[in-house]
Amino acid sequence: MALWAPRMASAVLALGCTVGSALALAPPAGAAEPLIVQVHCVIPLDQPAVDGPQQISLDAPTEPVRPGDKVKIKVTLGGSPATSPLPFPGTPLTPSIQLILSGGASGELTLQGPKMRVDIPGTPAQIVVPPYEGEITVPLDAKGDIRIAPGKMVTSTAIFGDQITTCFPTAPAPPATTLKVDSAGRASEGPQGSPAGSGAGQPPAVGETSVQSASQRAESPAASPDGVGQEAGKASGVGIEAQSRGEDDGEVSGGTIVLIVVGALILVMAAATMLYSWRRHEDDEW
Repeated sequence: MALWAPRMASAVLALGCTVGSALALAPPAGAAEPLIVQVHCVIPLDQPAVDGPQQISLDAPTEPVRPGDKVKIKVTLGGSPATSPLPFPGTPLTPSIQLILSGGASGELTLQGPKMRVDIPGTPAQIVVPPYEGEITVPLDAKGDIRIAPGKMVTSTAIFGDQITTCFPTAPAPPATTLKVDSAGRASEGPQGSPAGSGAGQPPAVGETSVQSASQRAESPAASPDGVGQEAGKASGVGIEAQSRGEDDGEVSGGTIVLIVVGALILVMAAATMLYSWRRHEDDEW
């Protein structure tokens, strides 16, 4: 029995070390395991195309997202089979990768990385694009978790103009990560994206309606003495304006009457003068 105790302790210790090593080597929760994908690369500047392995890792958020949400995907690449004949330090470079969706949604999305400066080595050293993040929108018709596989990779470098290097898998790549989607999240929302039960977009309760009505009545001009004064002032202003217009109209009518009377007097005097001249003419003939 005494001999078995040390052996049992050694076995337990060895098992503990093995488990501890396995846990230490295991990737953290939510981290994607890198894929090794065979790619075909088309290189600019009349260089021949090359084939070779490309290591790709895609990291998606671990918490569930909802359709329509914007999420960031991190891309980590190994050395590219495409190489440069000459070194170009500090070269402006913009990467992008095509994401192939399956599972809860289907289709393709392009994830655009930021513009960065990269030291491009000469052959035979491999070009390594630094890890980058890009933002995508979860499809609105997503019905569940979305598996994401890498597709075509396009790299734009500013060497003698914009040079494009395109590497695409020679066969469909397996999913590199999974995006957890809460497709029922939007069903629990009220109108216009507000959470249900928050009252936004819904008719208020009876008590709230009465309070709102009282507030509206308090803010209405007719509900306060000042409001009555304002309304009375408006009414009196309208009356004064109408009276002013009436006086203006009266002045115009009086002037018209004066002109008519003067014109009539002139006509009568002209007629009398003509009659007087005619009678004198007849008296002279006699």
